[in-house]
Amino acid sequence: MKRGIYGTGAYGKLLWGWCQELDIKIDFFAQLQEPVGSEIHGLKIYSVDDLLKMQDDLKILMAAEDIDEIREVTDMVSRSGREDIGLFDMKSFVEDNLVRNDQGSVTGEKYCMICGGNIEEFEPAGMKQELFKNHHIIGGGYRSGCICPQCGCNDRERWIYYVLSRHTDIPEMEGRILHFAPEKSISKFMRTNGKIDYYTGDLAYSRAMHVTDITDIQYKDETFDYVICNHVMEHIPDEAKAVSEIKRVMKKNGKWIFSFPVCTDMDTFENPRITSPEDRLKYYGQEDHVRLYGRDFKERFEGYGLKLRVFRPFEEFGRDDIDKYGFIEDDITIVAEKSV
Repeated sequence: MKRGIYGTGAYGKLLWGWCQELDIKIDFFAQLQEPVGSEIHGLKIYSVDDLLKMQDDLKILMAAEDIDEIREVTDMVSRSGREDIGLFDMKSFVEDNLVRNDQGSVTGEKYCMICGGNIEEFEPAGMKQELFKNHHIIGGGYRSGCICPQCGCNDRERWIYYVLSRHTDIPEMEGRILHFAPEKSISKFMRTNGKIDYYTGDLAYSRAMHVTDITDIQYKDETFDYVICNHVMEHIPDEAKAVSEIKRVMKKNGKWIFSFPVCTDMDTFENPRITSPEDRLKYYGQEDHVRLYGRDFKERFEGYGLKLRVFRPFEEFGRDDIDKYGFIEDDITIVAEKSV
């Protein structure tokens, strides 16, 4: 029999820590779709489809925050007829016993803007491939202070949240927003403004409201006040088509908010002959990336008829506050408008 935790976010990590304290052996983590990363805390991450193919008896502790996701996984296991897979709902247990908030026992010198938590330290995350050892890549590679242990958001989400809340009118606006590959923390922030008509899109079914191809967007011209896509463009082979579609669906005075990993010591690198997951990992830093953006990114996107403002933590905060809020010092979030 193997025991695993379903949920790779904050709840799953809190439950894993509790199991460690009680010497409860955990063999794996799991999440709904194909994993982006290979492991957490040294344990392999499996998709639900992977689990259904295993021959072992499985006990799975369900520690996802989204109750609809728990129901979907439960339905998948039920339809499979696998009576040797036991699912145990741990969501309420985590919330009642492990989640820490402003009134909880943990008060530290670090502060997460997204959940409002005072914490001791942000947790490490990221990979340690040779590419990251040889080049400085913002938003990529291993970072010692990345994940909020309370809500599970990462460093780049915190910076995006700051820019959205301080450098846009989204908190008070009335209008429409299209958000590709939506981060849960940012989606939650969007929904605090009940006047927003908020759409989410992703190529993968169930990850957003609608299946949406960024190179063939189904909405009419000049529909949206804002288009948001963070760490998406490095996955898109036809960059020009994606930018054209985003500009098309933006209103005349609309804004595009986006970000991606940036290598600061070289210009953008892409090679259409690099197609295997192994080579993409080697040259771009991830198996499903198709380019590595470089220091020329601003000129690159200005060439598409865009006017860019680039926001960086070190331009707005001192070193102590950057550390306190868990930002990457030279991280970037871009706010673009149509210039032509």
